[in-house]
Amino acid sequence: MKADPTVQRRLIDIAELDLRLGSLAHRRRSLPEQAVLDKLEAERRSAVESAARARIHVEDLDRAIVKLRSDLEAVRRRRATDADLLAAGGLSDRQATELEYELGSLHRREENLAAELSELTERHEAVEADVRHSGAIITDLDARLGMAVTVRDTALAELEDSVTATTAERARQAEDLPTELLDLYSRSAEEAGVGAAILNGGRCSACAMDLDRTTVSAFRTAPADDVLNCPECGVIVVRTDNS
Repeated sequence: MKADPTVQRRLIDIAELDLRLGSLAHRRRSLPEQAVLDKLEAERRSAVESAARARIHVEDLDRAIVKLRSDLEAVRRRRATDADLLAAGGLSDRQATELEYELGSLHRREENLAAELSELTERHEAVEADVRHSGAIITDLDARLGMAVTVRDTALAELEDSVTATTAERARQAEDLPTELLDLYSRSAEEAGVGAAILNGGRCSACAMDLDRTTVSAFRTAPADDVLNCPECGVIVVRTDNS
């Protein structure tokens, strides 16, 4: 293939723009601002899950406390009834003994229920404090997330501006190049990762390989408008005064 040496050198400009576009695409995929946002979102999900578990625990304790209070009231009513019966008199010795025994059992039951209720109440207060703490964490994370989204969106907008400008410049550079040459460049870029590179001395700047003397001699004596390819990586090699 033939192409004016000036046209061939424009392929280097296009290759540099393609490398820049690739770098911009990589930066978008690994955007640090997005990583910060992802981390905050993960922290918020964890905080929300913790808060949900704490609320469920509070609800379980609420039900347990209601039941304990009901049981405690029932024991107290039974104790009062038995005490009234015993105080009224008129019972046989056996009935009196049984009532006294039952009153003792009810007293112990009341003490146990009261102690359990006190313990559950303390646990309830502690878990409610956890719920409030989780809520405060979520509120703080929401504020930080809002700022992180703004920072991320700003970075993305700057990237898009760079991509738009670089793409426009690439289109301008490639606008009047021969279609056949651009097709060769595209195939080279697809296969080797870069479409064109400078032949610097006897080295291809794409694969950094030192070419053998025979190849270098053939390249140096080839007509200036010959389009050459690196025998090592297949990239279009563009000759300059340093070649």
